Amino acid sequence: MGITFYLFSPFRVDGSVERKSIAFMQAKKPIQPSLSRLARRLPTAVSWCLLAALTLSIPIEAFPSKYGSWVGTAVKLGRDAKGDNVAYRAIVIRLNESGNACALFDGDTMRMAAGWTKGGLKLEGLPFTGGHGRFPSHGGEKVFVTQAVPGWASPQGELADPREGKYSPLGPLPREWAKFGGLYVHGDRVALKYSVGKAEVLESPSLVEKDGLSVIVRTIRIQGDGKDKTIVLSDAQNASVVTTVHEPKGAKLEVKDGLTLLHLPASKGVSTFQVLYGRESPEKLRQAAPALEDLVKLTKGSPTRWKETVSTKGEVSKEQKSYVIDRLTVPYKNPYGMQMRIGGFDFFKDGKSAAVSTWDGDVWLIRNIDENLENLEWKRFAAGLHEPLGLKIVDDVIYTVADDQITRFHDLNGDDEADFYENFNNDWDLTSGFHAFCFDLHTDKAGNFYFAFGSPVRSGGRSFERLGRHHGSIIKVSKDGSRLERYATGLRAPNGMGVGPDGQVTSGDNEGTFVPRSPINWMKPGSFHGVIDVAADYEQFKTTPTVRERSNGRPQHLDPSEAPKPLAWLPKGVDNSGGGQVWVTSDRWGPFNKELLHMSYGRSALYLVLKEDKGGQMQGGVVKFPLRFTSSCMRARFSPLDGQLYVAGLKGWQTNAGKPGGLDRVRYTGINVAMPNALRIKGNGLEIGFTSKLDKELAEDPTSYAIRSSNIRWTHGYGSGEADKKTYEVKSAKLLGDGKTVFIEVPTIGPAHQMEINLDVETEDGDEIVTKIWNTVHKLD
Repeated sequence: MGITFYLFSPFRVDGSVERKSIAFMQAKKPIQPSLSRLARRLPTAVSWCLLAALTLSIPIEAFPSKYGSWVGTAVKLGRDAKGDNVAYRAIVIRLNESGNACALFDGDTMRMAAGWTKGGLKLEGLPFTGGHGRFPSHGGEKVFVTQAVPGWASPQGELADPREGKYSPLGPLPREWAKFGGLYVHGDRVALKYSVGKAEVLESPSLVEKDGLSVIVRTIRIQGDGKDKTIVLSDAQNASVVTTVHEPKGAKLEVKDGLTLLHLPASKGVSTFQVLYGRESPEKLRQAAPALEDLVKLTKGSPTRWKETVSTKGEVSKEQKSYVIDRLTVPYKNPYGMQMRIGGFDFFKDGKSAAVSTWDGDVWLIRNIDENLENLEWKRFAAGLHEPLGLKIVDDVIYTVADDQITRFHDLNGDDEADFYENFNNDWDLTSGFHAFCFDLHTDKAGNFYFAFGSPVRSGGRSFERLGRHHGSIIKVSKDGSRLERYATGLRAPNGMGVGPDGQVTSGDNEGTFVPRSPINWMKPGSFHGVIDVAADYEQFKTTPTVRERSNGRPQHLDPSEAPKPLAWLPKGVDNSGGGQVWVTSDRWGPFNKELLHMSYGRSALYLVLKEDKGGQMQGGVVKFPLRFTSSCMRARFSPLDGQLYVAGLKGWQTNAGKPGGLDRVRYTGINVAMPNALRIKGNGLEIGFTSKLDKELAEDPTSYAIRSSNIRWTHGYGSGEADKKTYEVKSAKLLGDGKTVFIEVPTIGPAHQMEINLDVETEDGDEIVTKIWNTVHKLD
């Protein structure tokens, strides 16, 4: 290297352009310190040496092989002169079997952000270790690093980052500048596909270990668009050696503003070349360079990577009830050591097969879903995703939403494994916020996609970390993936949503800042649902945000008139953390066709939603199905084969879930259903509808009903206590002509955030109905 005394030797980059290669080295003539200066600095030198020895003794975590050949996550790369260098849409690629050599690509900027050969990928935080407020970092020795800047110059030759905000900037580059297209997996190799202007790029990192050398190789294939191109190779002061081979004629190297740049001449042809990074001389790196490969071969489908499938036997209930739980046994123990915490699922057209996504980054296929569930086959299909908590199948093609993108999967050779992970859309701002998940995935009848994007809640639950432009929203993406918009805003942690057959959008949320209790939200385009900090027009509210950067120096102020009015506020004991919603689309699932169901992640429960439109204001409540699920309740789909409801969930925090993950079938047995199914608020009472005719004597007994209510406060604080507690007198009850509807006279009934209606009646056949309705009253007739 030519640096004899690193402690005392400042170094700079020298460059030379050769006929067949370009090299940059971090060295010039070593400094020879005098003995007197050395003596004065010896204690410091010894201290630094001891510190270095201690540092080297700390074990550095390699990339665990169970995650596959790559993993998507946010990664902190350390600090540079501008601040924290973070790759929010990092794709960390394993370069060797041990996993201690990796390359890190940034899907926001198309920069190769870092490379290392001595480990250092520390998988902290969710979903890896469960800690809050942390995320992965690299603490080892980097061969090179690139600051958070565009990885290629714009079509106009500009390198200045067009994205606004503090360092590191948020969101992807404009599409006309550069766009990540996805990645191909081929065995242990990964090939990145992206565009720069109208040029198409394939790039694959690899590692050469030869004669004691470790060389990180970037093989780049570019189909030119007739314009000059500039690649940011690394920070000039951090790359020990950067050299190229097979570069196009006329390519030249430049150091500018602390960056090592490679300029490529205009071309409309195809060129393939290599960039080499290492610690040895350019000549040694070039001698170690591998033969130039055709990257197109990596795009034709990979040899099968996960050959072992797992067979499980489900549990079919023998209970004699209207609705029972059949359990699709999840392979918690599998050959790949992956946790099976199910965050999303959907059926293929045949209904016999489905796909699930897991919090830990996998997609699995499930075969042989039939009446008896005796031979379920589980096949690992994809891995490495960034917390994929939503999955949708469209025309038998799997889509997932993870923190970083909607991915469309392509099995190129029919071996039931994804070969190309296409970036269908990633146009939202992504941060490292541990709580800012992308939840659930649905489509409307026009084919548009929807998912819920949480806010970056601080560790401890109060207020928010750095906010992007899209946090706290229902996100709508066009059918072709080309456009993204905020459909509704003001959400905190909406672990699930729903889209009805007619396009009606709903969501849940989680108690916290500006969310006094968990709601069921009935949404419209542009609607606001409570959290001021992430409202589309937060500056127009009188109520101030909690985040200082968005309050514009205004003192904290609360205007109660700006509080949201969801369909229902649910008490903490009913739903402390909402899941998704699903509309009943089956006439084989009892008397609830076309009704709305709500799931509770926190209470692992399924509810029928009793809804009422009062002049454009939706209100209503829920009644619980008496069922016990394997895990929490987050996602639900109706099978196109048997018409039954399937519910999936996982166990994180703030839930009473049993197993780490679960997939259950809620099966209608044909036994008569005895439940409330309607609620209407009147000026002097309320009407409750039932699925069966009632015993008249009990139905008309006022003591069969007990009603109480309380109010909550919408504030900057975490959740809310209960106030204005009230118990109502039931003056009379009348069974109406259909025999299924009771009018309960309550003269003092009025608006209430949380109402509880206790019922103890029977059907005319003697079936007991002892249950509760929890509801919200905004308006009376």
